[in-house]
Amino acid sequence: MLTPQQIAERIYRVLGEDMENSYLANFQTTAKLREDLGLDSSSILQLMVLLEVKHGLELSEDAVMAEDFESVRSVTKVLHDAQWAKGEKAYLDYEEDIKLHCFVSCLGEAIKRQGLDQRTLYFGVWDSEIMVDDQYVISYHSETISHDFFIDWFRRLYGTEVEAWYRHDRTKDENAATLEELVSKRKDGEHIMVMLDMFALPERVNEFNKDPFPHYLMLGPTADPDTWFVFDPDYRYEGVAPKERLLNAMKQPSVAGGYMFREQGMHAPHPADIKDYYEVCFHADVNPTTETIRATVKAHLAGVDKNGEPLALDHLRVALTEVPILSIRKYAYEHGLAFFFRELVLPEEEFDGWCEVIEELVKTFKLVQFQSLKLAATGNRDIADKIFALLDQQDERERKIKTRLHEVYALWRDKMFPRADHTIRA
Repeated sequence: MLTPQQIAERIYRVLGEDMENSYLANFQTTAKLREDLGLDSSSILQLMVLLEVKHGLELSEDAVMAEDFESVRSVTKVLHDAQWAKGEKAYLDYEEDIKLHCFVSCLGEAIKRQGLDQRTLYFGVWDSEIMVDDQYVISYHSETISHDFFIDWFRRLYGTEVEAWYRHDRTKDENAATLEELVSKRKDGEHIMVMLDMFALPERVNEFNKDPFPHYLMLGPTADPDTWFVFDPDYRYEGVAPKERLLNAMKQPSVAGGYMFREQGMHAPHPADIKDYYEVCFHADVNPTTETIRATVKAHLAGVDKNGEPLALDHLRVALTEVPILSIRKYAYEHGLAFFFRELVLPEEEFDGWCEVIEELVKTFKLVQFQSLKLAATGNRDIADKIFALLDQQDERERKIKTRLHEVYALWRDKMFPRADHTIRA
């Protein structure tokens, strides 16, 4: 089954190669078919016919009559949903493309393109590394962060090497030249990842709107050497952008990184490797996100940073700015539960219930941040009691999720390895 990203690529190719569309410079996931791409009702139907004839993306006659195709995203969604046989709802049909972790999402897109299950790779996301500086500012990114953990496990699970093309001992211009060469020579099945500062691409609106905003996405060539195709699996975005704009975003001082890998030779994970990866990623007795926020609030109440220097209470506003980015990583629990529920054919209703608990976990971090902002703005220390009560609830909520996750993992493990020693290694 084609991924939404692959379908969007095919829409772009049909518009450019078969329909000779004059507005391809406007192509992106959110582009309106009529206003942005200049299509009328007849040419929209022609697009659908060519997608079926040339790429096997077939729609039922009922869908053709019923659907009002407004944007590239709406066409992509309808065609993606239509791939399910007879329009039946898939078992455990949940949002598999929730943005969680840009680096892992790029790897996951390649896994899905091979028809493999990418969800196991997200085991490493629910408690992934959090950066905290000496002033207790929490961050999802820093210059010292390493992706080696995911690179190593990606190779072990799926059999594919991830190679760094970005050289930190070279200048920005030298690395940009390397990127240009890689994109120009990109072949089918190759993926070129680059870290960009998304703030330098103001046309790419996102809810975080951070400055800077380091982010990994993937790039490919188009028929126009001055235009590149952008693949952003984490934000479910596909579109074209001027090469120079992308290179400028890559050269910003806030970012430095790039990798490439190939789909060739990729295989499904072996159960023994899934078992080992889960046991490395699962930590029953610690919830790092909640613990880090609690420690940060306590430090600001005490008024002392890690170096013993004064720490103003109103600095708490800055310290927790990136909590929304970190909290969405908790949706990785959905991937973990979905994997084991599907393997064991457990009740879908129960899975849906756990998705609601996970949703509440993610959204409550927003309430924690809200109360922390009130504490920073007012200096009213009584508000800290509300914050710690919320964090205690978060601990309890996450422990419940982890308890059920480990229970279904144990059922899967006993099914796959009935006579093995199941002691989790430290």
